[in-house]
Amino acid sequence: MDSVFNSEINKNKDEDKNKNNKNNIIETPSKIILFGEHAVVDGYGAISMAVNLKTRGEISRSSDSEKITINLKDLNRCIEVNIKDIPNINIYDYENDLKYVVCSLKNVANYLIEKNLLNFNDLGGSSLKSFKLNIFSNIPVSCGLGSSASVIITVIKSFLHANDITLPDDEIAKIAYSVEKEVQGKASITDTATITYGTILKIKNNNIEPMNDSNLYNLLKKCNFLIVHVEERKKKTAELVNEVANHPKKNEIFKSIGEIVDKAELINSVEELGKLMVKNHELLKQLGVSTEKMDEVVEAGKKYGYGAKLSGAGGGGIVVVLVDDVKKEDLLECLKKLEVIGIFNCKMN
Repeated sequence: MDSVFNSEINKNKDEDKNKNNKNNIIETPSKIILFGEHAVVDGYGAISMAVNLKTRGEISRSSDSEKITINLKDLNRCIEVNIKDIPNINIYDYENDLKYVVCSLKNVANYLIEKNLLNFNDLGGSSLKSFKLNIFSNIPVSCGLGSSASVIITVIKSFLHANDITLPDDEIAKIAYSVEKEVQGKASITDTATITYGTILKIKNNNIEPMNDSNLYNLLKKCNFLIVHVEERKKKTAELVNEVANHPKKNEIFKSIGEIVDKAELINSVEELGKLMVKNHELLKQLGVSTEKMDEVVEAGKKYGYGAKLSGAGGGGIVVVLVDDVKKEDLLECLKKLEVIGIFNCKMN
């Protein structure tokens, strides 16, 4: 995604689009890791937060009763799938960027068949409704924001909406996780769960706990953040995780990260929040997953904001800055000089 530097940087470009017809629009957030990345792999807690950089799905009727058509507007790609073929889609017949979409169609259809909410014999008839779906996204890809999970959940929710079927969030998250796992080979529940629930979650030992009644939740509702896409990631997540697993001080550092997660649940001020973010970043830096440029952005976030930290696996990608509105213009000027890829205003979803 191209970087955009204006007085208000890269606002959600489609927020006023199609305000009429809201019932046929699905909006799905992205996510950041607020605290605890890497240590969560060893059973410590982590806190993830859904943010309002979104994927938008616009659903309309199809003139072809036998096909579902999905337009990926940002990629300028279109997929047409015969309804009768959906349960048996072979995702390897499609390019990588399209696998998430067709796998979402397949897995949600098969889940509904398994639960007797959709009859396989009806798939060629009128029980499964055809529809068109246009997908737009404001989420930069491959930098730790869960862009693929956001698209997956948009497709699943659009499929359900078009067929007048309602599922609880835990079932939608289960389907979305199955898609990521099938396409990627392995996956964490973090992205799909956080984006499905659209709030802040504590994740520990692959269990999730919404934190809607916590001090942290009430504080985060008032906070403004910048997501700074610092640089392209230099290493894949699996490679970084393997390097961290062999770090000589891993256990000591993970324990300290776990303590930060526990403290974060009880904080009451943006100053405390910012300080904990910086402490978490310093520990990630010790693990070797930060970069020189990410550290420079965190320093800018400390100087002109309340604090900052990398979010996700590291090795490039994004830094999250807790904004001090009084110093925001100075922060933006500093980030511009650092020549980062992009800057995105965001809040908790």
